[in-house]
Amino acid sequence: MIKAAQLIWRDGQPYSKNYDDMYHAADGLQEVERFFITPGGLTDLVRVRDRIIVGELGFGTGLNFVVTAEACLRAGCRLHFMSFEDAPIAPAEFTTLANRRADDHPIYAELATRYPPLIEGWHRRHFAEGKITLSVFWGDARTGLNDLIGRQRRPFDVWYLDGFDPRKNPTLWSPALFSQLASLSGANTGVATYSCAGHVRRGLQEAGFSMRRVDQRVHGRKRETLAGTFSGKSLLTLSHPKKVAVLGAGLAGASVARHLAELGVEVSVHHAPSVAGASAIPTMVLHGRLLGDDSTAAALRCHAYLYSTHYCHDRPGVRVSGALQLPGPNMTPAKLEKIATRYAASGSWLQSLTANAASDLANWQITDAALSFPTACVVDTRALCTHLLTHPSIELRPSEPLTEAPAYPCVLACGVESQKFTGARYLEIAAVYGQLDYVVPEIQPRMPLLGNGYLAPNGERLAVGATYEYRPWPVERATRTNLERLGNLEYRWHGRARGVRCIASDKTPVAGRLYADDGTALTDYYVSTAHGSMGTVTSHFAAALIAALIFGECPPMTREIEASMSSMRFHERQARRGFRHGAAQ
Repeated sequence: MIKAAQLIWRDGQPYSKNYDDMYHAADGLQEVERFFITPGGLTDLVRVRDRIIVGELGFGTGLNFVVTAEACLRAGCRLHFMSFEDAPIAPAEFTTLANRRADDHPIYAELATRYPPLIEGWHRRHFAEGKITLSVFWGDARTGLNDLIGRQRRPFDVWYLDGFDPRKNPTLWSPALFSQLASLSGANTGVATYSCAGHVRRGLQEAGFSMRRVDQRVHGRKRETLAGTFSGKSLLTLSHPKKVAVLGAGLAGASVARHLAELGVEVSVHHAPSVAGASAIPTMVLHGRLLGDDSTAAALRCHAYLYSTHYCHDRPGVRVSGALQLPGPNMTPAKLEKIATRYAASGSWLQSLTANAASDLANWQITDAALSFPTACVVDTRALCTHLLTHPSIELRPSEPLTEAPAYPCVLACGVESQKFTGARYLEIAAVYGQLDYVVPEIQPRMPLLGNGYLAPNGERLAVGATYEYRPWPVERATRTNLERLGNLEYRWHGRARGVRCIASDKTPVAGRLYADDGTALTDYYVSTAHGSMGTVTSHFAAALIAALIFGECPPMTREIEASMSSMRFHERQARRGFRHGAAQ
């Protein structure tokens, strides 16, 4: 977890106790325009570009982001805004601040509901139907920038250096950090900063930026600021493919297609209507399957959940219901308590409840302490997939499964069928069958209950499941297993649904590039599969990863999380112990 800023208010303006400095002056909107937008060259860029990337040191109150986003929307220019903050404002305090400003800047209202919790690492959020993307790194800016280098293959267009006074926050104004900025810059990348300190100007010049002073005396409070352009060795600008094929129309494929379409890519989605993957199960729950340690697996689950609840919010087929996680066969009360303790200080997205409080919230008898996930969702997978695939840049091509991928960039998102394609046979994946049963109960909980399987209210029906079958069971056996979860509850059985999940040999999703035996990436081949029973959580996170790779931008995760999902892990294991779990050369 990361410590929140010590925020106080002076004369109606936010002030940082950490750095004994103001976030911005009372005329903050005008300050952003004259310190950053105009000197940094953004005003001219948005007129001639269809998409720009802006980097910022010091997210603070989010004002620079909001004003920049508004300028881009007015000009019809897409924006990816990446910011770094080592002392974020606490979520509750940020909500108060944002609500004060939402009347004048409506995007603040959205930002208040999507503001990330105090968890170190990358957090990505989308606004204005995907036209505006915000990526914030909670933590030391040097760590975040280092995580970008080598993965961000598109240069930034403008840098805003908006940390607190260099005398009070020297680590954000160091020569080493300026060199990191230079390594992520291209020809004529702009830089603007409120600071006019001599060592800042000299440090930026030594890093390759041609600097100039900007006269600010007419505005009163500050005499001058600095601005410049990069003239050193540039990060080459990469072109992105104009067309991508996605094989599979379940959650994994639909989400990849939608992420790419919102970036302006034409997508053809090939699918076989007769294939019933995991998305054939019509009622699922998007909830946190967290771990209480500091492992990469725990970080993957946490960040995937936070991203997916944001990405799916307000979409057709998704109902924010909240959910309660109870002790079960794989989750003891001690494990639940460990999870609650680990994330307690990060925000209200997860809450620990006593048995009585949980019972009152769910209107259901609960005998143990529980974890509450207020933003968890019930997902109608068919409706969500239909929505994700409904976009002017997406073309659906129903067909029998392809045996070879198209010649242009391709994403395999067709579950266990992915392994059949040349270049993907080394994947260690397998099918796991599952069944959900529906009942009309005498009473039902207000929200999904998770523990020994799950109970999910769905109108007058209650979804009960789901089984986990390594070999297909007779449907009657699966129904008996599901209905046993209901105990003595009175109900009327109403039907069942079956699907096939795909899992990896290590139970971790597979997402990213495909690789040859020698470890080189296969040009233009990607995969998103093996999401298992976490497809509602990890498929969207994987889609964001793949869209970023195709577009040449840093994914919304640290390189450790990205590596944990990489298919390269199978090549590394196979080099030691040979091919297993259905994999082959």
